[in-house]
Amino acid sequence: MPRARGRTVARTWEMERRRLATRLIECDAPERERLLREHAADADGALARELHALYQETRAGEPAQAAQAAASLDLLSRTVDQPEIAALAAWTSGMAAMHLEGHMERGVTLLDEAAQRFAALGQSLDVASTQVSMLQGLATLGRYDEAIASGVAARGAFEAHGDLVAAGKIEQNLGIIAYRRGRFQEAEQLYRAARERYARVQSQPQLVQIDTLLGEVLLEELRFAEAGAALEQALARAERIGLQLAQADVRHDLGRLAVFQGRYDRALDHLEHVRRAYTALGVPHLSAPAELEMADAYLELNLAAEAAATASRLTQTFAEMGMRAERARALACHGRALGLLGKSDEARHLLAEASELYAAEGNRLDAASTTLVEAQLLHAEGDFEAAIGAARRTEEPFARAQTWGRLLMARWLRGEASRAAGQPQARELLNSTLTDARARQQSQIAYRCLTSLGQLAQSTGDLSAAQRAYEASVAIIEELRAPLPAEEFRAAFLSDKLKPFSELARLSLARGTEDGAMRAFQYVERARSRALVDMLAGVVNVRSRPRDAFEAELFAELGRLREELQMYYSQINRSDGSVMRAPEVMEELHAAVRERESAVLDIRRRIEQRGGQWPGRVAALDVARLQRALGTQAALVEYFSLDGRLLAFVVTDDRVEVVDDLGLEAEVEASVAQLRFQIDTLRFAGHGVRRHTSQLVERARRHLMGLYDTLMGPIERLLGDRRLVVVPHRALHYVPFHALHDGREYLVQRRAVSYAPSATVLLHCLELPLRPLQHAVLVGVADEQIPRVRDEVMAIAQILPESSVLLDADATVARVRELAPRADVLHLACHGQFRPDNPLFSSLHLGDGWLNVRDAYDLDLSCAMVTLSACETGMNAVAPGEELIGLARGFFSAGTASLLVSLWTVDDASTAELMTSVYAGMRDGLRPADALARAQRELIERYGHPYYWSAFAVHGRW
Repeated sequence: MPRARGRTVARTWEMERRRLATRLIECDAPERERLLREHAADADGALARELHALYQETRAGEPAQAAQAAASLDLLSRTVDQPEIAALAAWTSGMAAMHLEGHMERGVTLLDEAAQRFAALGQSLDVASTQVSMLQGLATLGRYDEAIASGVAARGAFEAHGDLVAAGKIEQNLGIIAYRRGRFQEAEQLYRAARERYARVQSQPQLVQIDTLLGEVLLEELRFAEAGAALEQALARAERIGLQLAQADVRHDLGRLAVFQGRYDRALDHLEHVRRAYTALGVPHLSAPAELEMADAYLELNLAAEAAATASRLTQTFAEMGMRAERARALACHGRALGLLGKSDEARHLLAEASELYAAEGNRLDAASTTLVEAQLLHAEGDFEAAIGAARRTEEPFARAQTWGRLLMARWLRGEASRAAGQPQARELLNSTLTDARARQQSQIAYRCLTSLGQLAQSTGDLSAAQRAYEASVAIIEELRAPLPAEEFRAAFLSDKLKPFSELARLSLARGTEDGAMRAFQYVERARSRALVDMLAGVVNVRSRPRDAFEAELFAELGRLREELQMYYSQINRSDGSVMRAPEVMEELHAAVRERESAVLDIRRRIEQRGGQWPGRVAALDVARLQRALGTQAALVEYFSLDGRLLAFVVTDDRVEVVDDLGLEAEVEASVAQLRFQIDTLRFAGHGVRRHTSQLVERARRHLMGLYDTLMGPIERLLGDRRLVVVPHRALHYVPFHALHDGREYLVQRRAVSYAPSATVLLHCLELPLRPLQHAVLVGVADEQIPRVRDEVMAIAQILPESSVLLDADATVARVRELAPRADVLHLACHGQFRPDNPLFSSLHLGDGWLNVRDAYDLDLSCAMVTLSACETGMNAVAPGEELIGLARGFFSAGTASLLVSLWTVDDASTAELMTSVYAGMRDGLRPADALARAQRELIERYGHPYYWSAFAVHGRW
């Protein structure tokens, strides 16, 4: 009985300490001090042990609570002068510094202090336990020999006392060291030994950790099924026992698994969840490794500038945290990104720095990865022999570590460089690499091999084999692209994968048949404006709304940034002349704008990359359907180039023809630049120059005649009396085809001309429901530079009496958003601005600020026509794959069928006249392109120079 009562007293005593410890971590600092004074009799080593235990219990699931436990124990050590309490406080603070703050050096210092204090107390098991905690920090800092010696000594102590969990932790940390040094098989053996110990005592938190680590090492060996199973098991267990931090860690590795498998949609979704989870848990610094994985994913998607910015920032973060290996990875990622951006010298400098850090780590594997990036740089520079040598040097360390993904990339690169250098072994190497890539589910290597093999077969005249290889490559590319959740990712992903599409077009053209011409046209369309096509088809949703509280905060941040940007735009674009700012002040304003625009793009990317919709693919263009939509009255001319020479597909209701060898693309680009110079001469000219208008007209006409002879002369005979729809190519997007001159008259004087980003986009616009021109929303914002805007809007209101008119201060972004969905016609007359430096921020100046491309996405239009009666509204940045980035993209995505936009800065007076005439024609029953053609013919007689009458063009449905 006395002994039973003693046990009861002891349990009560322990419960009191646990209850006090729990209260301490739940209150703020002043209340914590009061509690310790009030319970001074209980402020002892037992309370310190309870606080330490609470830290251990909450670290993985509730890091904020763990931080409070460490702070409470630190306060206790400063309040009560006991050696054991001081040792426990140093131990716990050291772990918190590493786990919760990312300060590895400080953490190791505190843990070393704790070990010495325990040693002085003769508490050998506590010394060993502290050494376990120190292992991770020593490994992260690259102090591997110290870590291994410490771990081996501690393991012996735990085995002697039969502590399976503690011995397992030692093996787990030794495995981490082997993993960081690229010794994956050794790491796996240590992890499995640790797992066996944890399983024997059913230590659930440790089983979560070890299964996560096993997933990591299996991933490196491309054992995807095993890795996925281990990670899913870890995630399920972490969810079951409520370890929130551990759940984020597992999702991080699931994101890495998805990158390895080429499932970038899943990767970005997982990694964004990780970043959000760490932020919500109050440990955002832990997201740095996940952000580095995200930067690697961006590189796979060809978002090199974004990857470079992320990696540059993380390099500094890892340096501050003392994480040498991670810093090396960030440097290597940054170097690879700069290489893709064409900055080879800067890239090599960063790669050399990364290699030095890896050498200090004793990590041959990742050092070889930097050599592989160097091989890629050499290949891009055309130094194929050096690329072959560099790639070959990486294969042995990759093979030894069984990192099959990197090994296969090195082998493909050596095979591709061998092909480019004309070496006979290329075929065998590429075929064997393709076989292994397929066996190991490495689709991102397989399509590269297939493209290289297609080029090899083509060069030897085996056109059937080339066709099969290219078609297989395209199929894989389409499969990889289909799940991507965001417009930006889809557009960028295809930008370096256009080769098989263009070569399939070439092979089809070589048949010399109408069927071959049609197939070539389809292949060209499959790689043209694809992200825009996806948006129009609803495959990718760009009208985002917050889906949870976290996203609501992101949208609120977007709103704040938008307000700040409007303020800076207003200061930069002040036109009253009242303030003359020094150049350095203007540069500060532009720097503030760039910073905030970059933040806006980053937030939108974070929202969109989470997914949440069901991305997919759009069926290839149905040429017969297009021909039916064109009818007997329209012909489509789509330009393309092969080997720098322009060609055109001519599509009518009854045939598809090809007109090839129109001229050298470079020469046409030079002619376009000269024409634009002539246009700008009049744009910037004073009244003195304008007195010589006839001479200026003649100069412009010479350039327009030259372009006609190249681009339209060989084609026009195929058009009959049909209207013309032009799908330009690269620099041809800046050509006013309707103003081309054949020596007798302008093209618009004999046929209506309209434009489209692609034939697929045109077909989409033609198949949208027709709407009568009943209700118009007319918006005008005038100032001293464009005083005729008000007259323009009011004149159109007389033509379209069922109009809602918004002028000047009333023409707010909110009112336009409110009225636009009900409009049959939306007319915006104001200042416009094309931003070649950041085309998504091309914008229209409304009464209370600027409406940019992304803002236009959210307008939810179903109108027959949108008119952007402003400067440069039809200008676009032309990204690879003919992705047009500018205002037209925004309004097409919003839902309009027809767009009337301008190619340059327009004249206020002639624009007002043109617009009045266009709407009068539409009221009389003319189609938009026909009404525009009639108006332009009238202005030719009055103004003469194309600057005044040819700036505007109809895009989409004519």
